[in-house]
Amino acid sequence: MRLFLLATAAAYLTCAAAALAADKTVHDREHGFSLTYPEEWASETAFDNTIRLKIKSGEGALTCRVSENAYDPTAPNNPSDVRAFMEEDWKVSNWQTMVGVAYQAAAFRQDRLAHFPDGYPVRIAEMDFHYADENVSFYGHSRIALTLRSSHYGFVDCGVAGDNSEEVERKWAPLADEAEKIVSSFVLDAD
Repeated sequence: MRLFLLATAAAYLTCAAAALAADKTVHDREHGFSLTYPEEWASETAFDNTIRLKIKSGEGALTCRVSENAYDPTAPNNPSDVRAFMEEDWKVSNWQTMVGVAYQAAAFRQDRLAHFPDGYPVRIAEMDFHYADENVSFYGHSRIALTLRSSHYGFVDCGVAGDNSEEVERKWAPLADEAEKIVSSFVLDAD
């Protein structure tokens, strides 16, 4: 009986500690976005000229990147009415044009329309990808949220990488809900 009570107490304390693990919300005013993620995750800011925040749950686990940059609606081939583009004119092929070009191969699925708290549209999808250059080659899977405002655009990409698609699938399965939670917390500030 004593062993049962000790095991029950240990389980309760473990659950209580997990419940106390807080989420951290970052609001980057300079680049105009917010993201919420587990407080214990490692983070880097000012990663490069477009990646504004990079967070990691641990070695070889989930990595999320937030990108934000200026958007010019008057530039050739850029939609001038970005809200209508995101809500009404969007095609799954736009994922390839806007995100997939950075990879050797990328396939997008489960595209859906969501909205920020202020009602502004955001597209969310999953991506299977292969990246290769002269130094490295890897496969990956991620969930992505992407939006355009009239003066800037942004996206968050949360995913895993591995040597082959089977390894990526094994890594992704236990992390999918966490990735969805983080991606769904992304907000690009209004203009």
